[in-house]
Amino acid sequence: MQINEFEFNGYQATVIVPEKPNGKWIWKTEFLYAFDQAERALLDDGYTRVYYGISDKYGSYNAVRLMRKFYHYVTEAYSLEKKAVLFGFSRGGLYAFNFALFYPEYVDKIYLDAPVLDMRTWPPKGSVERGQVYDEYGLNADTYETFKGNPIDNLAEFFSLNIPLYIVAGCADEVVPYDKNSGKLLAYCKENGIDVPHILKPDGLHHPHSLDDVSPIKTFVKEK
Repeated sequence: MQINEFEFNGYQATVIVPEKPNGKWIWKTEFLYAFDQAERALLDDGYTRVYYGISDKYGSYNAVRLMRKFYHYVTEAYSLEKKAVLFGFSRGGLYAFNFALFYPEYVDKIYLDAPVLDMRTWPPKGSVERGQVYDEYGLNADTYETFKGNPIDNLAEFFSLNIPLYIVAGCADEVVPYDKNSGKLLAYCKENGIDVPHILKPDGLHHPHSLDDVSPIKTFVKEK
């Protein structure tokens, strides 16, 4: 295994190359080393792990454009396949969803874990993060509530892309409310006959992410 840390376009990046890379890759959009048991298992199977640290941009249009530039660099520099598997944990769900919405041709599959899909539910009012979202999206307290650029507002467009999706979430999530994020997405899928594999933790909070047994996540990532 080789860990490469470098700066790209003003932001820190990390690429973890396995001993025997197979060209496939996991792009974790936030929190590279947090609850990474599935990624470590996939690394052992030849998957390269990739991270681009644009943490203050919350999946904004600017973030997506930066991700596109980084995508082109990393696929060429590390001989990676043209489609990535995106892992979006918590606020990382904003990046994964919006990148796929804008550039579906670059995305193979998406695994979302307790994702933020509606920024009206997180970040909380008065928080530093909420102020950063205002700045990044050009919003204020009034326009924030009517903003239609949240993932949850664009489910029809997203599912028209036919990108395989996997969800893990805690039903008692105290940080990113399940019923207004993952639960709302799954309710949409049920109403529209869309099959999205998922694992729900009935008493699960926001942490810990992932699963004790990551074999379902591995199966989703590796199956054709």
